[in-house]
Amino acid sequence: MEKIKKKLSKLSMSSNFTVNRICEHCGNTFTAKTTVTRFCSKLCNNRNHKQRAREAKFERSAQEVRQVINHRIDELRTQEFLTVKTAATLLGASEKIIHGMIKSGRLKATNLSVRKTVIARADIDGLFDLPEPSDENKPNSSNLSECYHMGEAQKIYNISEKALSEIIKRNLVPKYQVGWYTYVLKSHLERIFNPGGQHA
Repeated sequence: MEKIKKKLSKLSMSSNFTVNRICEHCGNTFTAKTTVTRFCSKLCNNRNHKQRAREAKFERSAQEVRQVINHRIDELRTQEFLTVKTAATLLGASEKIIHGMIKSGRLKATNLSVRKTVIARADIDGLFDLPEPSDENKPNSSNLSECYHMGEAQKIYNISEKALSEIIKRNLVPKYQVGWYTYVLKSHLERIFNPGGQHA
């Protein structure tokens, strides 16, 4: 009988255990019976669940938009001729800036009609032409740590293999082959993709 009383006493003590917690939804302090209780009430629990569901939905939507934009830019990188609008999208500039560059002669363009102006993609790339690299400024076995292989570059710049190859070919970027891997200097790609000087 004495053992039973002790057990009941321990159960009673454990059931009276409380701890102060902060509700993860409303931020209010509340008294909980466990150290892992996350919400002060069922209402906050439900509201938090709905909020997380909404945030996940918004994130999926934003991810889809980013994929569409990246795909569109990826397509622009492979087109031979661009309109003023698509050139502005590709360069991350306004149409006003592109028109100003055309007017000043910095960028060549052809007027097909009053409302149709096209720009050769090669002329856009020419804005960021790399100087002819010297032997020490080419990818080689001694500077591989300063290089990306093609797979790395695709992930870093979010670009397809075909588009990346076209850009490397168009800009005469020197390459270095090691086994199955083709390497290019990071500085060359950064100058093409980040003309403002920001590193990837």
